[in-house]
Amino acid sequence: MWRGYGFALLAALCWAAGGLAAKWLEIDPAAMTGIRSIVAAVALGALLLIFKRDAFKLQNPRRDIPFLLIFGIFGQAAMSYTYLQAIAHNPVGIAILMHYLAPVVSLLIGVIFLRQKPKLLAVGGVGLAVVGCALVVGIINPAGTNVTALGFFWGMASAVFFSLYAVMGNQVKERFSAFTLLFYGLVVSTVLWLAIAGPTAVLTPIFTAETALPLLAVGTLSTLLPFAAFLMAVRRIPAVNAGITAMAEPIIGVIGGALIFGDLITGSFVIGGILILIAIVAIQVADAWS
Repeated sequence: MWRGYGFALLAALCWAAGGLAAKWLEIDPAAMTGIRSIVAAVALGALLLIFKRDAFKLQNPRRDIPFLLIFGIFGQAAMSYTYLQAIAHNPVGIAILMHYLAPVVSLLIGVIFLRQKPKLLAVGGVGLAVVGCALVVGIINPAGTNVTALGFFWGMASAVFFSLYAVMGNQVKERFSAFTLLFYGLVVSTVLWLAIAGPTAVLTPIFTAETALPLLAVGTLSTLLPFAAFLMAVRRIPAVNAGITAMAEPIIGVIGGALIFGDLITGSFVIGGILILIAIVAIQVADAWS
């Protein structure tokens, strides 16, 4: 059991390190999304070719390919791009906290569009999240905040697309293995950002001596390793426990941002961050009980 929590913490550490590295490298988010996608896709493809070739197979290509295209564009590619934009326009800790509002967005989508009836605990979680977010971005207490309107937009966009990523992935968990879905999502994301950012913007940094090693590390250690670690975690402990444990990521991001970039940590930010984390725990627990 304890190995499961260790894997979840490893995932959180790697994801936070990836966000900090993306901030430090200062590469255009479109190009950076393409770089992360192509490095991770090549690495994962090589591993699957050696250890799990059946992951490439699609049971019903005519039905599966359209879904994988939608998932790759509006899930994998959009989630990664908006997250990197949030990192670029916000202190790292704030960007990660807003990204983690995805369960709140998922709950609201379920209530508004799917007519789901949420538990009282989940409703309370949404209320806490709203107050916490207002504190974090400075709506309630603007003293010391570094969040701009553009930064807030990208942070919330990353939460929305993270939610879509999770919802779409959950809908097809019986059709695709996690590795199959991740690989094809990365491939679609790679093609998309090669087309949008251009091959030169995506490929040149990978083959430049100064940035090659950090980018290879970002593509593997902050993409493939944490996804694999989280997958190992949910095989050993309940998914809700793994998700709550992985919430160490924003805490690591806040500390790392303060140490590396001198990001300001105010009292309202700390209180708001704690409220957001409590809210996410409440929503995940309510979902597990439903």
